[in-house]
Amino acid sequence: MQIDDPLQMNDWGIKKFLVVTLSLQLVMWGMLGLDTLGVTVPLLRQLIAFIYLTFVPGMIILRILRLHKLGNIETLLYAVGLSVATLMFTGALINTVLPLVGIARPIAKIPLLASLSAVTLILCVISYIRDKSFAASPLVNIKDFLSPSLLLLCLLPFLSIFGTYLVNARHDNTLLILLIAVIALLVLLIGFDKLVPRNLYPLAVLVIAISLLFYRSLISPYISGFDIHSEYYYANLTITNALWNPVQYGVMNAMLSITMLAPIYSLVGNMELGWVFKIIYPLLFSFTLLGLYRVFQRQTNDRIAFLACFFFMLLTRFYHDLAVMPRQLTGTLFLVLLILPMIDKGMDKTKRMLLFIIFGASLVVSHYALSYIYMFCLIFAWVILFFWERPVFQTWRRRIISHVSKHNSTSEDYSFSDTPDNRTINVNFVLLFVVGALTWYIYVSSSTVFNVYVNLANHIINNMSAELLSPWISLRAQWFTTQTHHVQLLQMLNSMIKVYSGYLINIFVIVGFLVAIFKRKISKICDEYIAFTTGNLVIFLICIIATSFYSFFSVGSIDVERIINITLIFLTPFCIIGVIAALRAIGHVIKLSWVNRITQEWFKLISVFFGILFLVNTGVVMEIAHTYSGSVSIGQEWDRKYGDVEMKTALYSAVTPEQDIYSARWLSVNRDPGEKIFATYSDIQVHPLTSYGMILHTEVPELTESTRAVPSGCYVYLQYLNVKEKIGTEFDPNRYFDMDELASLYNIKNKIYSNGGSEIYR
Repeated sequence: MQIDDPLQMNDWGIKKFLVVTLSLQLVMWGMLGLDTLGVTVPLLRQLIAFIYLTFVPGMIILRILRLHKLGNIETLLYAVGLSVATLMFTGALINTVLPLVGIARPIAKIPLLASLSAVTLILCVISYIRDKSFAASPLVNIKDFLSPSLLLLCLLPFLSIFGTYLVNARHDNTLLILLIAVIALLVLLIGFDKLVPRNLYPLAVLVIAISLLFYRSLISPYISGFDIHSEYYYANLTITNALWNPVQYGVMNAMLSITMLAPIYSLVGNMELGWVFKIIYPLLFSFTLLGLYRVFQRQTNDRIAFLACFFFMLLTRFYHDLAVMPRQLTGTLFLVLLILPMIDKGMDKTKRMLLFIIFGASLVVSHYALSYIYMFCLIFAWVILFFWERPVFQTWRRRIISHVSKHNSTSEDYSFSDTPDNRTINVNFVLLFVVGALTWYIYVSSSTVFNVYVNLANHIINNMSAELLSPWISLRAQWFTTQTHHVQLLQMLNSMIKVYSGYLINIFVIVGFLVAIFKRKISKICDEYIAFTTGNLVIFLICIIATSFYSFFSVGSIDVERIINITLIFLTPFCIIGVIAALRAIGHVIKLSWVNRITQEWFKLISVFFGILFLVNTGVVMEIAHTYSGSVSIGQEWDRKYGDVEMKTALYSAVTPEQDIYSARWLSVNRDPGEKIFATYSDIQVHPLTSYGMILHTEVPELTESTRAVPSGCYVYLQYLNVKEKIGTEFDPNRYFDMDELASLYNIKNKIYSNGGSEIYR
């Protein structure tokens, strides 16, 4: 099946469309009725709820907007984005309105499903009135679904699911290592134009994204990661109270992507909240990569688009961190959906602006970091486009292009790709987004988000004079940490590949960006996209310079490495363009036939390089060599047996032991609410007491080497890391200590709980 062929998914006759929509709604009520009677069909309600919630509202809104013949990718992406936006804002609306009419607990199963059904019925009526005259006849060839290439691609997510199951149940990482090897091989086959035809590139991007996200998110049956513990707390607070309190202090409480979206999927789909974070959010985010593919493909070609998407996915942050960051997954989806209408010049401008407003508002309530970065890039792009239209700038630009390509200037394309009247970035939208975002964050989140970014800017400025060579010192220290010479050499090569490939990528991003501006025959990227990504490039360069002087720093919940990764979402195609330009330049300078033949095979060269870099970044090479891989998905056993203090601390911060879950739940039920709970590691966002214990960090003083005494009546909570590994951790400054040094603080108390891995004293 061609995922991009015009099957006209949104172009059915209105009666057939409404029959399918209302049938899904009736089935949802039927599933709820069966559950009430105690009749449960495993996975059926969850599957139907996912389809209903993720696609139905968006499809109806597309009918209302009369957006037809978009193609499968655009229809799918817009439907998902509009559906998620509808769920968040509908949840916020009923949370406000229903208590006024006497329903004190609106975010519960019955009121929630009834409200969503009512909204769906209203949208159906409006869609029938507006779009009843449109009808087409979509044709689907069943043979397309039996393509060997398609079936092979669809096996990847199942390999990821079964692989994580084996790691969780039997500590066997064989299938996950095989998954990484198969993905690397798949990239090579695509690079050499084998097995996977170009019409399946979008599907390849989608299944690779799902597989890599599940590769991390499904490790452990419990939530694991960092901010996800606080996200679980606020989402579970909404479920417990059946009501969202918008005035409660806290950054994450203002994010409807957490406080509304997760409870809706959990309640309607009858899913435990942890599985919503581990399954639903990664599935939603996988559509982001499909959106990126479309954005890149429309402005370059199939090959560059595929490589650009895979480049973003091979970065460690994608499959190690993003997979367990629910609100960033949602925010990134809307960030990409804001770009898609920007480059679609064929869509009616009014409809484009309406999509812009919906997705912009959704971004604001999904993730504050992305909103501020988007705000900066939006303002930056508007300023650039304002000067872009001035005759002086156009004359200056033509002179530069003429100078750069003086040998073929007569054939160079000087034209601009769009006109001011056809652009979505204008002063009205910029002002609307800025005012809306600042208003939401200042009044709903009590200004905490705004303060975080003020502190971040100050921190960058104040730390630019730190040590220049710290990354090299860190690299050198990694070369001699193992016992045998061949492992030392492998570690050195592994580190060198990571470091030098990082430098090359930075260079190629900059080169590709310059090529996109001044060599229009190589790149046809539209002016709006270039203007928008200029802001991303500025942020990217500032962060690269900052990290060169100061290897790592963070402010609040925002770190520089995460910001770099965000900017690379839209800068990745420039990296590919930069490599192509460099290879062409080499072939032009070195007048040898064999060099020219090699440089012409840029797609093969890049795919080989990316395949190798992917194996290195995932840690597969080091895991096979039986040394530290840095991966919680495939390297847990090595970390437990041979890891040092830092490695074990990182492992148990990323994968929460089962014993910590049970002890946190027990304490939440049996504790005295008036007493404090002392625990190691002050960053409560990565603590099971926050998520499964539902205990705020204000009630958990830090237990450190400097703690002199624990007051009578207070609790001491010891995690698996404290009890089994005898390791204590202190967040700021980040250091470790022997728990035996603190034994006198809690041994004088009574041990009131123990499960063999976690203990509680009082």
